[in-house]
This record gives sequence, C-alpha cells and structure tokens, in this order.
Amino acid sequence: MPKVSVNIASYKRAEFLRLAILSVVNQTFQDFEIVVVDDASNDNTAEVISGFNDKRMKYIRHEINKGEAKARNTVVMN
Repeated sequence: MPKVSVNIASYKRAEFLRLAILSVVNQTFQDFEIVVVDDASNDNTAEVISGFNDKRMKYIRHEINKGEAKARNTVVMN
C-alpha cells in the first residue's frame, strides 16, 4: 500500500487534469497512488489518462454523470 493516495474527481476538465497529474508525479516524494474518477466527461479525459504510463495510476469512469459528491465517494470507495 502506498503511503499517500491522491484522489482526483473530474468532469469535463481534461485541460487541467494533465497538469494536476504532472504536479503529483513530479514531486520528490514518490510513495503514492493516483485515483482519477471521470464522472462521464465528454471531453478527452480518457486520452489524457492514457498518455500516462504509470502503474501507480488508477482510472475509474462513470458511464453516466453522478455529480461531484458521488464522484468523490467513488474515489474513497476504491
């Protein structure tokens, strides 16, 4: 288990998601996981995620938009 879990809930924010992930990956502390929940975005969020080849990342996609609270709960439950 990693010491830190970075949880990102996202909806139509692909342009910022890449920067958020890079911010985590570029830290000196490296014992982390990143869990991204895509709340049924219709932008290129999936492509942004696929651009990272990092085994510490987990991507979860909602098929229908469930809203911010449920997206954050999905992060916590996984």
